[in-house]
Amino acid sequence: MSDRRSGARYKVILPALCWNRNRPDFYAVTDDLSFDGIRFKSSVVPSVNERLTCSIRHAGSLEAIVVRAEAEAFAVRVLSADHPLGLVVQSLLDLAKSQNPPPVVTRIDPRIVPDKQDVLVTTEAGSMLPGRLINISASGAAVSMEEPLEVGTLITIGRTRARVARRFENGIGAAFLSPFRHDAVGPHVVL
Repeated sequence: MSDRRSGARYKVILPALCWNRNRPDFYAVTDDLSFDGIRFKSSVVPSVNERLTCSIRHAGSLEAIVVRAEAEAFAVRVLSADHPLGLVVQSLLDLAKSQNPPPVVTRIDPRIVPDKQDVLVTTEAGSMLPGRLINISASGAAVSMEEPLEVGTLITIGRTRARVARRFENGIGAAFLSPFRHDAVGPHVVL
């Protein structure tokens, strides 16, 4: 683990009890985990290169070495564990996922099925792809396409500029760069 951590971090909060031969037991709480190791918060901060045994609830005991120490926090690199390390990591990732569910998407604008559903989707590179409008709203559209485009791609749906916001099987969700007025959207709208 370097001074600056790399890669994705997964927030997971679990109680832990840590110790070694030269210090009494102390409590810590996991803060996050990454490819580099596990970060703990604690009022007791062990020294860099100090070896610890930490028993983390739902993950078991592991042997680790402190790789970073800061005010009321420290990070460890795991050396070994009671259970196969892959299972420990998967258990911690599952717990992180359950503690941090994805945000619920709330639709602000009502969805309407337009009268004219066939549409031409043009990429910035000039590729013209046939599509079929599933629904539209003041802020975007869902378009059925044989080959969905990548998220972030700038496109024109009919004559309306948009950015691909999501992909799904056989289609995309696009956000208009300039949303329509709410009263301008209805089955009659033509993009």
